[in-house]
Amino acid sequence: MTFLDDVRQELCAAEVRSCCRSWEIRGFLDAWGQADARRLRVHAHSAAVARRLYTLLSEAGLRRVTVTRRPRSGFFVLAHVGDLRTWPPSGWPRRRCCRRSYARGLFLARGFLNSTRHGYHWEVKTPSETLAETARRALESMGIKGARTGRWQKGWVAYLKDAGLIADWLGQVGAHGSLLGFENARVTKDMRNKVNRRVNYETANLARTVAAALRQKENIRLIERTTGLDDLPPGLRDLAKARLAQPLASLAELAESLDTPLSKSGASHRMRRIMARAEQIRREHARRGQVAGGQTRQEQFRPEAPS
Repeated sequence: MTFLDDVRQELCAAEVRSCCRSWEIRGFLDAWGQADARRLRVHAHSAAVARRLYTLLSEAGLRRVTVTRRPRSGFFVLAHVGDLRTWPPSGWPRRRCCRRSYARGLFLARGFLNSTRHGYHWEVKTPSETLAETARRALESMGIKGARTGRWQKGWVAYLKDAGLIADWLGQVGAHGSLLGFENARVTKDMRNKVNRRVNYETANLARTVAAALRQKENIRLIERTTGLDDLPPGLRDLAKARLAQPLASLAELAESLDTPLSKSGASHRMRRIMARAEQIRREHARRGQVAGGQTRQEQFRPEAPS
């Protein structure tokens, strides 16, 4: 079974108080827009949901409650309201337990819950915008802020996207076993995402470090073949030789390996001066015609390919 099936099974087995029974039924009816109907015909996704609604309607005193099944359509619960003019209850449930039962009925009727590596999604479909707002209000009355409503292809929907809010809802409607599984999957997913972000960060940082080191090595080789490293000031010459000796080291590692260690910012400043000197040499040879555009011919000043 899917996680959604597990949640439905657990909700169908949840205990319901006598004061909450009619409100859970009201949730079923509101989800299908049948709160004012005298003859009920409610679709159920599974046998467990059909049994749940059948039991609730029978205990509420409705007559001729039946369950039918149609191929490829699922189960349908039929009932006759008859003379029960005060049923279903109108207004808004005063007790917190009744509001939870109402939310449970909404979900069992037309709810959906999904937890994938792409995110979390909870929703209840309704036939009208008014009923979608009622579902959102039911969640807010339970302390679950952040529910939204929107158009759906055949009506309206109230939905949640935050994992914490979904976990809160599971706990309040009585799906405690599903809540434990949901939290376990959530922690595992969050940990995996953190590890992946860290690995991606380290990989990108390493790639940038290697690319920068290879560019620096090429520019230093250019200076070495033209004017020579001795043409550089002593501080720059030492850093240039350290780069040639350690072609893949980071700038911080180069700074620490010098005879007179530098800070990373100090090494970065000196390396920029070395790069500027290499660019100056390229411009000078370009003006002399020895290097044209993208270096159209091989000559002694062409940087060596990275080893």
